Amino acid sequence: MTRDQAVERLMALPELQAWARSIETASHGAVHGAVIPFDPALRELHGKRYHQLSFVENRPDAAITWESFLVGAADGEILVDDAETGNAMPLDQWRRTKRPMERGAR
Repeated sequence: MTRDQAVERLMALPELQAWARSIETASHGAVHGAVIPFDPALRELHGKRYHQLSFVENRPDAAITWESFLVGAADGEILVDDAETGNAMPLDQWRRTKRPMERGAR
């Protein structure tokens, strides 16, 4: 899986689509949500290689990170890079514990 395919895979998540809509609505179209690489190098974790990507609020003056993700280069597996613990968690655990659909634009 290429980095571009990993970006597409993340942007297909309902949470990221909702976040992007929320950001655009709150800013009246002036600010957008985007997925960008937070490190161009692949990260190895438990013997697998992952693309390192972040969902950001893309403002004119800065990109504000909402969440960082790891997307498997071989299989497209999505993990969430938990900033609080420094660990990567499976998508289903992130959905249960962080409830991302409840998050809206600031």
